Amino acid sequence: MQSKASRILLLSGLLIISSASQMLGQGGSPSNPEQVRLDLLNFVQVNGELAASAGMTKQVEDIRNLEDQVRLLSTADLDVLRKAIPDTGALNAAARTMRRELDAQDEVFSSAVSGDLNTSSLAGFPNAEYPSCGSTRKPESTIDAADIVLFAAETVRDVASRGCGQVAVVAGFGANTSTLCIITDAVYLTAKIVNYALHFCDAKIDGAEASTAYGRLSHLHTDLESSVANDNTNKTSIINNDNFNKTAIIANDDANRTTIVNNDNANRTTIMNNDNANTANILANANANKNELRDLVLRTQIEADLAQPDNAVYVALFVTPTANGGYLNLVRSIVAQTIANMIAAGGKTGQAQSFLDQGDASKTEGNFKQAYANYRKAYKAAVN
Repeated sequence: MQSKASRILLLSGLLIISSASQMLGQGGSPSNPEQVRLDLLNFVQVNGELAASAGMTKQVEDIRNLEDQVRLLSTADLDVLRKAIPDTGALNAAARTMRRELDAQDEVFSSAVSGDLNTSSLAGFPNAEYPSCGSTRKPESTIDAADIVLFAAETVRDVASRGCGQVAVVAGFGANTSTLCIITDAVYLTAKIVNYALHFCDAKIDGAEASTAYGRLSHLHTDLESSVANDNTNKTSIINNDNFNKTAIIANDDANRTTIVNNDNANRTTIMNNDNANTANILANANANKNELRDLVLRTQIEADLAQPDNAVYVALFVTPTANGGYLNLVRSIVAQTIANMIAAGGKTGQAQSFLDQGDASKTEGNFKQAYANYRKAYKAAVN
């Protein structure tokens, strides 16, 4: 596709050649007035197509009316216009160039892309205040074509306004040249309105979106500042909460540690006291058992010795009094208990009690051997 500059240069060249040919008298006039009508209609229709592609319903309607006016031009009017613009074929060539632009536009921009910024669902996000023409941009080729059409229409108007009256006077025609000039002016004004509307809408969309972009940037900046402030507040709250929880945890740990230590100490004391009591009980019981066993063994030995014949040799330990480290008192106790047990069991003890009394008397006198001899007699008397 040609650039905008090259397209405008091409059209400018065509129209400049047409004007130069007229001034030098070298222009080739159309073969008949109807060719002028066709060339002019073709040019007017291109304006209509351009307005239609831009969605300008009112301008399209005006151009349709303008087409009707061109169709109603008389042969004399067309002949005057043919004299005023000798090379109307250049207009036809310009129209073909513009139609190619429109065809290319239809091919490249078959589906218009909307740049609508009002699709955000974010709360409070600014929306674009689009103009009445909407938010859909026209393709650049449409804008270029509008510039080309305006340039062409302006050239037609300038050439026609200078020539249509002069030709009528010189040639002696009676055509209504003011009508011709009104038609060419209408072509120019229509093209200018279309061109202005396209540029105006494009500029308004630019302005609306630029303003919206700035507003949204400001909104984002405010949101960012609010977010930072909120983050700082949350950070402070979190730090304070962490410090508070840390203090509470440390205090709770200290309290629990003290409770545990106190409980351990109390349990240790209880355990130690219990262990000491158990030890004392065990020792006492062991001692009791030991003494009982000792006493049993000793008693058995004493009773065995008491059962010996009267002339049997005494055991010195048994003859010695308790005060002197012996067991004479225990011997007396065993004899007395044996006599009592036998009596309680219904047995006969004979002179056992008499011998016991004699032994006690000897013991009192300090005659320990005689005392033991009497205790032996008493024991044997009780058990015989």
